[in-house]
Amino acid sequence: MGAAESILRVLVTGSAGFIGHALARRLLGEGHEVVGFDGMTDYYDVALKRARHADLAALPGFEAVEERLETPGALAALVSQARPELVFHFAAQAGVRYSLENPQAYIDGNLVGTAYLLEALRAHPPRHFLFASTSSAYGGDARMPFRETDRAVTPLTLYAASKLAGEAMAHSYAHLYAIPTTAFRFFTVYGPWSRPDMAPFLFTRKILAGEPIELFGEGRPARDFTFIDDLTLAIRRLAEVPPPAPGAGGPVGPEDSLSPVAPYRLVNIGG
Repeated sequence: MGAAESILRVLVTGSAGFIGHALARRLLGEGHEVVGFDGMTDYYDVALKRARHADLAALPGFEAVEERLETPGALAALVSQARPELVFHFAAQAGVRYSLENPQAYIDGNLVGTAYLLEALRAHPPRHFLFASTSSAYGGDARMPFRETDRAVTPLTLYAASKLAGEAMAHSYAHLYAIPTTAFRFFTVYGPWSRPDMAPFLFTRKILAGEPIELFGEGRPARDFTFIDDLTLAIRRLAEVPPPAPGAGGPVGPEDSLSPVAPYRLVNIGG
């Protein structure tokens, strides 16, 4: 670190989740003050989420807030009190297949919760707002490799649709209220503290049990995985470079992921 004035106040939603925990740990290791916001939902083992928060609590500068995104007033009160300079929004209802079983969880967390956070940031704008979206946003687009400039208008699940809606809401707030915003589309992430429903864990359990691994697409698809440390390093570096106001960085070209009408960028990480 350096002088005390370089210490940042940071809000990480989903801090008990896989990526939120890893990023919060990196920020705390740099000496910053981190408020972690998490609803401890039971989509998977809550004990793992609490263990992640306990790991963060052992580091100086961490404060945990246990609350749901969709609780009216919760995010507004927190942002008003904490006045974070950086906001990383990773909290969301995850899972593609689960969106077929419990669509309401995606409406409540991913749509209503994100809208509540954006309203809170409108009242107290941060230096940079960073939003976790998903590579699932590309949906039925068959062109490879995926590019941020591709139009993502064919989501195939409610999960993907809810993340695309979050991107659209974040862009509108960036435009209307000049909130510098970066949206990330993550490709499958793996590493320590990972979610137990992800492919590396599912495959490993089946291999150890001598059970067949279920494959889709006739067993032919290939997929990139992103290591968690590489992901958080990329996020951390981008956090220090908020997208400029329209026109401030020169003309936006056809291959540029910057918005021509808002301080907003879209970035693929992995893939």
